[in-house]
Amino acid sequence: MKRISCAWSAVPDRRGGRRRGVVAAVAAALVLVATACSSRAHDGEFLGSREIDVGTHKDLPGMALFENYTYSGFDNALYLDMEKWLEDEEGVQVTRNADVASAARIAKLQSGDADLIVASFSITPDRMAEVDFVGPYLTTVQGFLVRAGSDIRRHADLAGKRICTWDGTTSRVALGELKESVSVGGTDAEECVQKLRQDLVDAVSTDQVLLYGFAQHTAGADGLEVVPGLTVGAPQHYGIGVAKGHREDCRRLAEWLKDYVGGREWQGNFREALPLLVREQPDWISRHKPEDDLIDAHSCVDRPKT
Repeated sequence: MKRISCAWSAVPDRRGGRRRGVVAAVAAALVLVATACSSRAHDGEFLGSREIDVGTHKDLPGMALFENYTYSGFDNALYLDMEKWLEDEEGVQVTRNADVASAARIAKLQSGDADLIVASFSITPDRMAEVDFVGPYLTTVQGFLVRAGSDIRRHADLAGKRICTWDGTTSRVALGELKESVSVGGTDAEECVQKLRQDLVDAVSTDQVLLYGFAQHTAGADGLEVVPGLTVGAPQHYGIGVAKGHREDCRRLAEWLKDYVGGREWQGNFREALPLLVREQPDWISRHKPEDDLIDAHSCVDRPKT
């Protein structure tokens, strides 16, 4: 559903004059259209509220990091563009709750502590039964972060290795495919990366976009790298979490997201947030940018459309 444009211009009569009756009628019509557009674009309420609280992470380099009093990352850029749309077009006030743990994302939406979640939130059928999603706005696969010089290069090399994942993510489920590896738990991504630096684990496994964020953030300090071509599990699709019960607003947000993903903002934000990934994956756009049909299939529904 595209928004009606509220822009217009006066059109002169072909003979150079202006017919007063036509002009008066057009002027009256434009007043009605302007009133309708203004009411529609600035009704001051979204998801049943005049104030929208958006939950985000703050500890994921490349995606959502708060450091030196500054936010950065791809999720952060999405949040800022969405915030502008919500405030300018929907007329609501937006605030950020920048400390949402992965394991608490669904609970935050269901309890009303957050109205939207932008936090590397993978869309899954089980999660779709509990909350709605708008997206995906990014697609990735699960990979492995290791110390530079590690002998881990293929699946066979993971046998007997200690691999860290953290609570509330889909990463641990995918590791079940690696029967001979040892899964080591962490409370969050930062703890897993610290264990890798301290040689307490042999690898960290989660979505590649997150791993590239940590690799570029620690470049030259700890010598961490993403193993090229080594993946596990199904593709992960990141969506904006929305509490159920707001399908009309949910679909409006989905239309905005398709414009965002299809425009220059998506590519520019990705390049700026994840330069190491862009350098190492020349086909990064086709790997990570979702098409409209994928967004339509996963947005504002109880199960993926086929």
